[in-house]
Amino acid sequence: MRRSTLLAGAAATLAVLRLDDLAFAADEPPPATPVTIRMGWGIPAEEIHYVMIHDSAKAPNLGRYYTIVWNQFAGTALGVQGIAAGTLDAATVGGLSMPNGIEQGADIVAVGEFIEERTPYFSTAWLVKKDSGIKTVADLRGKNVGTSAIGGSTDYVQDYYIRDKAKLAPDTDYKKIELPFAQQQEAIATGKIDLGIFPQPFYGRAMATGLYTPLFRVVDVQNPFVQLLQGFSGDFVRKNPVTVRKFMEDWVTVANYVKNPANRDAVIAANTSVTKIPAAVLDKFLLTSDDFYRPVHGAVNAAALQKNWDFFRQEGGIKKELKVSDYTQAVTVLR
Repeated sequence: MRRSTLLAGAAATLAVLRLDDLAFAADEPPPATPVTIRMGWGIPAEEIHYVMIHDSAKAPNLGRYYTIVWNQFAGTALGVQGIAAGTLDAATVGGLSMPNGIEQGADIVAVGEFIEERTPYFSTAWLVKKDSGIKTVADLRGKNVGTSAIGGSTDYVQDYYIRDKAKLAPDTDYKKIELPFAQQQEAIATGKIDLGIFPQPFYGRAMATGLYTPLFRVVDVQNPFVQLLQGFSGDFVRKNPVTVRKFMEDWVTVANYVKNPANRDAVIAANTSVTKIPAAVLDKFLLTSDDFYRPVHGAVNAAALQKNWDFFRQEGGIKKELKVSDYTQAVTVLR
């Protein structure tokens, strides 16, 4: 029997998932009944999921070795909770929600990565109105600052940057107001907040008005910054190694399909079909340099993720020292 790593960790410059280790084994025919994977997913930036939902034929093992029951959630923390509670077998997890879940006893392993923020690609930005008089973070004293989720990953990045550059503290020097991404532009326009946070596609929509300018970005604090990962229940992996390997074969196939420029129109169509975001909006940025970075083979950039976890540990978002390698490279199967 050959020991095969589903997920190779990552070199410092490029995450590498070993395709030869995922090759089809002739002695593993499809089961009589495909194994069901209860999968949590969300919006935005999960193009691998969107393609699998929209056109399952792009994932050759889907329907043969496994089927997926899709469960939509409004945030990665809910997916982590589902894995921890045993109501999900897999889910999209965040760079912070995953270690938070691990600290609470959740058995989670990361087997793939959707997106990360890194130069020269797009990075989530904090915007102000051009006529606001706010030129630097020091000008935020006494202002209202929008955040998508207090205690979330970008919330820690935001507080750190403002404290580091201007020695301002939340609740003391400025007030934080929690709002969904979709409401931040209107909140700035109406004066409810003075600074808002904008990932894509909300960034493109706001900048198209010509009324806003970036004050800082995620990569000003962490570069690269791993945002979204494909998580699995460790228990599910141990009980269903062939199923997970077949899913990972499809993951690699679809991840590379998404990255291929020749497929951009089809990926936009899949995104629109699933998320209901208009194709005209997506066409302005999706899979361009104005979009998030998507790793080759959809592999986890373990080196970057470790630096992210170390940052959150420093800032109090993670209470324990965690090693990424304990929750990625341990995903192995036998064949």
